Amino acid sequence: MLLGLGNKVRFVHTGAIGKIVDRMGDGMFIVELEGGIEIPAAADHLERVDKDLENSSVKGRVIKGKKPISQNEIPLPVRQYELLRDEGILMAFEAIKRPDGTTQWYSVYIINATQYQALYDWEFQLKGDSLKKLNGKVEASEVVKLMEMQADYLSDNPSVIISARQVSTRGMSDWLKKEFKLKPKQFFQKQRMAPLLDRQAYVYKLFEPYQIKEKTESLKSYTKKKIVPKAPDIKDGLYKEWSGTDVKKYANFSLEKDLHIENLIEDYSKMNNGEILRLQLDVFNKYLAEAIRLGVPRIFVIHGIGKGKLKNEIATILFRTPEVKTFKNEFHPRYGNGATEIILE
Repeated sequence: MLLGLGNKVRFVHTGAIGKIVDRMGDGMFIVELEGGIEIPAAADHLERVDKDLENSSVKGRVIKGKKPISQNEIPLPVRQYELLRDEGILMAFEAIKRPDGTTQWYSVYIINATQYQALYDWEFQLKGDSLKKLNGKVEASEVVKLMEMQADYLSDNPSVIISARQVSTRGMSDWLKKEFKLKPKQFFQKQRMAPLLDRQAYVYKLFEPYQIKEKTESLKSYTKKKIVPKAPDIKDGLYKEWSGTDVKKYANFSLEKDLHIENLIEDYSKMNNGEILRLQLDVFNKYLAEAIRLGVPRIFVIHGIGKGKLKNEIATILFRTPEVKTFKNEFHPRYGNGATEIILE
């Protein structure tokens, strides 16, 4: 059935009635609902509501013994999609509808449709301003909810910036980074069944499935170079009996550590970037080990923003440290976005 400007239409899935007021191209239209709300819609989601059809004498045949199923009575779908092959790291935007069929907001997810764990560093920007930053890990074949995005944000072409690396028993892959804008025309063409989420959503593929690089050196040599030294565990009996010195150290222990190089060493002008990073990580490892040894529940590490190298290396260490319960790098009124909060067991 042909659709054009001014046609009165009905949304096939929700029954909401509106009028086509603009054409976006590629089978997309702008539909105005009651109250002046305008939303984009694909042609195959609409059907015309003509007066001759409304007044038609042809009636639907009623089958006795069966009553129509209302929208509220339709059972929730069971799991229909099994992950038969790796699809990579994905992002999905699930539309949350109002009773009239319009979209109120989008639930935003990261989907790890691979066989490996992954670390991620994610940022959502609107008009150049950062609205939310998150980092953490997502297990293999797991979905993690990131935020609720207001529907009207789409009109401002928000940006998503994400870095990710996969983790396996053989090591870690290199960090991969992607940045893209959410443009309405392309956005509404990406609807499909989201893997693992098992619901219709607008799906973006961020990264293809990629293999962890094989190491040519021996496992013993590689582990010796890469593993983060484990701090003594309070639970293993080494520090069950605290000395007076330990009590004093706990009382005087600073809950924040500034890793800016000018706060660590006086003369660093002759150090290259690699040497600076190694010094910062050495100071961080010692600080973290002491916090674990003393049983400090929460600390802040100030690393700044920059290019994110130091922050990413710190995240990698925290991910591999069993005493770390969780960590996050969100906006903080004192530190801005330049610090990581670490919660210890």
